[in-house]
Amino acid sequence: MTAVTGTIHAGAPAAERTTAATTESPLVRWTLTAVALAFLGVFLVLPLASVFAEALAKGLAAYGRELVTPDALAAIRLTLLAAAIAVPLNLVFGVAAAWAIAKFSFPGKNVLITFIDLPSRRTTSPSSSRSPASCWPRSS
Repeated sequence: MTAVTGTIHAGAPAAERTTAATTESPLVRWTLTAVALAFLGVFLVLPLASVFAEALAKGLAAYGRELVTPDALAAIRLTLLAAAIAVPLNLVFGVAAAWAIAKFSFPGKNVLITFIDLPSRRTTSPSSSRSPASCWPRSS
């Protein structure tokens, strides 16, 4: 007895018993892959490269000197303090909310789920929340 891989359809001939992973042609698959990689390159890699190139324009020594200035150290301390406060609070309240949502049925449960889900639904860039039309010059 031989094993057949793929999806078996009742009454189908033996040659049609296996199904392809994708139905798109290789040209379509390569095109979609190229478009996705181009998108990542333009919107992720290029801005990151620009930021690093600008930050390191005067060399690593200048970057290191600026990193230990009082303003930079104060910003680093503030960031670490905010993280040290926010992470444990998020842990405690997140576990409590997840437990309450999973365990109980209560009035306002859907509202709580909405408020938990809301931050992942908003835009992260202030400029991206504006309509493209608001950037165009107004005609008089």
